[in-house]
Amino acid sequence: MRYDILESLISTALKAGNLIRQYYGSKDFKVAEKKDNHDLVTDVDLESQKIIIAELSGRFPEIPIVGEEGLDILKKKHAFFVDPLDGTLNFVKQLPFFTVSIGYWKDNQPVCGVVYDPLRQDIFYGRAGYGAYHNGNKLEIRKSNNKGHILASDWGHDPRYFQKNIMAIQQLLKENSYLFRFMGCASLAICYVAAGILNGYWHYALSPWDMAAGVLIAQEAGASVTLIDGQPFNLWHKDLLVIEPHLKESVLPVFKKIEN
Repeated sequence: MRYDILESLISTALKAGNLIRQYYGSKDFKVAEKKDNHDLVTDVDLESQKIIIAELSGRFPEIPIVGEEGLDILKKKHAFFVDPLDGTLNFVKQLPFFTVSIGYWKDNQPVCGVVYDPLRQDIFYGRAGYGAYHNGNKLEIRKSNNKGHILASDWGHDPRYFQKNIMAIQQLLKENSYLFRFMGCASLAICYVAAGILNGYWHYALSPWDMAAGVLIAQEAGASVTLIDGQPFNLWHKDLLVIEPHLKESVLPVFKKIEN
């Protein structure tokens, strides 16, 4: 039997997300530290990943799987990039922002992706050249008004980037009319830009599985997706800037100044 990849990603994300939703709030799970006490893994992450691997490897045994929890992160000609629970710290602390994120890339280009928020049962998905959708409704970024632009970021786990984030916020507050939020879930924040909930999102240190699905969805919705200095996006670089196109030129000089 031949399976459609995007349809398979959607059904797999829903199945893994249903598991996560059942655990949320119960605290009936184990938590361990990875790099530090803010970089956590739970047995829910691992169970979710098992579901995803079983579903995808069963349907597409020829496609490698690259994931957050202990899977091979070498570059592949094509691969599924899996974050079985993006926003684990939020999940543990009962902050309601976390997702299942699965993206399929081939020849260093995004093909399709899905990001599923199991609490709100919000599903974002897209296919290259065919648009992006939120719960079946097509996403299309429109020019926002000049009031109350909201940009989001996250601190990550590397203290080297904390000062850069502080400097960026200070400069953007000084030079432009922006408000700020910190999501703790990169894949959801990227999709919120695609949906017009946020006007932009940046991060200095992400992994491929954090971005693989979201950047396709944002691009298909019409967002500008680049590295923080404005260079073309590369999944294997850590930094990311996703923003409404008409706001790009107002924020890029700030990030370029910090980088220099």
